[in-house]
Amino acid sequence: MKGRMTKGLLLGLALILVMISLAACSGNKNKDSGASPAENSTGSSGSEQPGKLEKVRVSLWDRSNSPSGQKLGDTIIVKKLQEEAKKEGLDVEYVILPRSQESEKNSVWMASGEGPDIIITYDVNAVFKWAEQGGLWELDDLLDQYGPDIKSMIGPALDVAGKYKGKRYAIPAMRMSTAAGANMKIRQDWLDKLDMKAPTTLDELYNVLKAFKEQDPGGVGKDNVIPWALPAISQGMKGFFFGPMWGAGVATDGPSSEMYMPSGNFTDGVFHSPVVLEEGKEYFRFMNKLYKEGLISREFVTDVNSQQYLQHYMSGVAGFLESNEDPWMMTKETRKTVPTATWVTVDPFIRPNGTQAITEANLYGLFNLVPKSSKNPAAAVKYLNFLAKNIKLVQGGIEGVHYKEENGLFITIDPAKNAEEIDWYFKDLNLITQGYMGNPNKEQLKTLYMNEPNADEIADILDPYYKAYENYGKQVPLIDTPRPVSEKSIANITKFLYDALSKAIIAKDFDAEWEKVVSGWKKNGGEAYDAEVTESLVQMNWKTTNE
Repeated sequence: MKGRMTKGLLLGLALILVMISLAACSGNKNKDSGASPAENSTGSSGSEQPGKLEKVRVSLWDRSNSPSGQKLGDTIIVKKLQEEAKKEGLDVEYVILPRSQESEKNSVWMASGEGPDIIITYDVNAVFKWAEQGGLWELDDLLDQYGPDIKSMIGPALDVAGKYKGKRYAIPAMRMSTAAGANMKIRQDWLDKLDMKAPTTLDELYNVLKAFKEQDPGGVGKDNVIPWALPAISQGMKGFFFGPMWGAGVATDGPSSEMYMPSGNFTDGVFHSPVVLEEGKEYFRFMNKLYKEGLISREFVTDVNSQQYLQHYMSGVAGFLESNEDPWMMTKETRKTVPTATWVTVDPFIRPNGTQAITEANLYGLFNLVPKSSKNPAAAVKYLNFLAKNIKLVQGGIEGVHYKEENGLFITIDPAKNAEEIDWYFKDLNLITQGYMGNPNKEQLKTLYMNEPNADEIADILDPYYKAYENYGKQVPLIDTPRPVSEKSIANITKFLYDALSKAIIAKDFDAEWEKVVSGWKKNGGEAYDAEVTESLVQMNWKTTNE
């Protein structure tokens, strides 16, 4: 706590702060009350009287998925958490809201000042907006004072997320495994029949795709072979360009966008979107070549619901793709039609500078926020610290009842019991971590799939998948400064590029069509967008993911 105050002065300031905070949550631009949250807690414990429980109200999502109609507030882990929290001096009330109403309800709470002490969201833009409006408590001092277990458990996530303009307004949940997101996969059984190895560069990918087309290793008929299964490239589709474009030398130095491809390169202090990079142009020239030679799905432009793409890989006629499924999941699906099919991970392509990279999931997940309407922000941070100290309870349930630890894993004791008692909700109680372990090694994978007859094969398929993220994973920058140009133009830019890039891929005259891509991007505010990203990356001292 910064400084010493008398009790009368402290209580007087607290009353003033409550009045100011209510106005701030209604849109008042008074962003700072002049005192830190720690100074506004009532005493070192945050409670008015020694031994008195501190009330803390916490958001809890209801997914309406109870298998027996049980009320979420009456479940075994909720009751256990409330019981254990009392030992820490906290009286916990869970404020239950339908998961589908999270965004709407959070907005109402922030405007009315009637929300719980902890609200949760995945929407980082909402965090920034509320911080800018002065509707959130700054948490740096509170985290230092009341969150030692939080800091020791999720330090890496705190390093990259939760701040706005250099001040902390959110405590992020940390993803325990970042092995998630776009990854390239190929049919190993097809490679084996052709006595070929998985490609390591875009040039090698071309040779493999051409061999798939011409030699039909799956025996599906040359006219039916889809060397590279690809749906429409608009938002929400199943196909991505991350891996291949990384291989062309395009990086992910810009913010996440609605385009399922790398965002661009930050070179010599300047950010460039892919459409103005020579590497970006040459990548789409490569795709144009594949299209002309029948090496990608011929009608991908019209496959706006991914149905054709799904049919291609699940029926066994596709040989290569990039998606966010893991290779074992895809193998299981394809084996329903082709029992010998085996999808495996393709390691990131070697880029022109000799490096390799894959875009991994962010280290952070949901955000825990303390609205200014909270009268005791210290209690909110204490609750999150309590969760960190009791993390296994919300990671696996009650040890000896719901799980046992083996080889670093939580092994379910009675799946039917867990399905009834905890599986449908308890992970939503975990506001500190998402998951409970990092990337599993091969022996752990065998343990995880020990009830499967082919556990060893599954481990062999999944081990390289996890290792790719461990060895080559790159994080996307999280820009924590306002970007008004982006807010105004990003929707138009991405909408334009969905159409323009598709036309470039199928164009008879690629160079003429590419000129339209670049000119249209400029007309939609692309240059101003890049300039704004440049300014933000410079302020962040960002380097590059292209190393």
